Amino acid sequence: MTRETYRWREEPDIIARFVHDKELPKNTPIVLRPNEVCVVLENGRISGIVTQQVMRANPTTSMLRRVFGGKRQRSYLFAFLGPYTFTMPFTSKSSDHQTLRGEASLRVHASRENIARLIQLPAKGIMEIRTSDISNLLIDEAQAYMSKTIQRFTNDELVQDQADENTTIGLCMALRRTIESFGMTIDHSYITWKPSDKVRLEAEREHVTNMAEHASIQAERDQITIDAQLGTQQRRADYSARSQMIGKSALERAKREPELAQLRAQGQVDEAAWENKHRNQSHEGEMLRNKAKSKAEVMEILRGKELSLRERKQNHDVSLAIALFEVVQEKKRMRN
Repeated sequence: MTRETYRWREEPDIIARFVHDKELPKNTPIVLRPNEVCVVLENGRISGIVTQQVMRANPTTSMLRRVFGGKRQRSYLFAFLGPYTFTMPFTSKSSDHQTLRGEASLRVHASRENIARLIQLPAKGIMEIRTSDISNLLIDEAQAYMSKTIQRFTNDELVQDQADENTTIGLCMALRRTIESFGMTIDHSYITWKPSDKVRLEAEREHVTNMAEHASIQAERDQITIDAQLGTQQRRADYSARSQMIGKSALERAKREPELAQLRAQGQVDEAAWENKHRNQSHEGEMLRNKAKSKAEVMEILRGKELSLRERKQNHDVSLAIALFEVVQEKKRMRN
């Protein structure tokens, strides 16, 4: 492919482009890619359809010109056979007065034999045909069909698969004739529903509830964080106050250390005097106890001696009495 190669399709949404002969340089190479065709028109009539190959635009000589003579005016309709998608938004009200919005999408393709029907659009002045151009031509029919269909169902019924499938099939049937007039065939279609006012309100209400719960949870988290921070600050304050008190106590103790040393020394002297006094008192008491004990022992000894003397005296008196009695008896016997 050379640098002068003509490329008719540069954007993916372009379906076809209509080009006059004079708009192309002579002998410009034109490469047709897969699914691309070129409809050649001569003097307003279709002379042929070219598929994937390298063709030459506006050749300087041709067999027809040599045979029939004269000058022929050529035009080219370059087209892409697809597939491509047409989207058509719609709005209507359901039987329960819910506003429903959505978008209908058609997946279509064109055939080589029927693509020339697109000539009707360049005839109306549309030289470059895009998917949006076809969608704009179909949107009124799609809106009319969807409005008539949606009015027969409620919002909840349209959510069901059966109703959605019937609506999709009906849309294809309603647009088939118009699509075929452009040389195209519908492959399949689908409808994308947007949330209705009711569903949207429920979603918003649920969102508000979730936001409230989230705010409550966040408030609890913030409260826990604040409590933790306050606890940390309280512990720091307690530690700081305790440190200050310890520092003040140490400073105060350092200031009163001389007095405490003096009082301690005085206390030690008083304690020694008290111990000496206590020791003396204990010694005196011990001496008194010993003295009393000695006195008691002496008294016991004296009492023992006194008893001994008394016993000896009593024994002497008895012996004397007995001796006297015996003397008296002896005298009695002698008198007798």
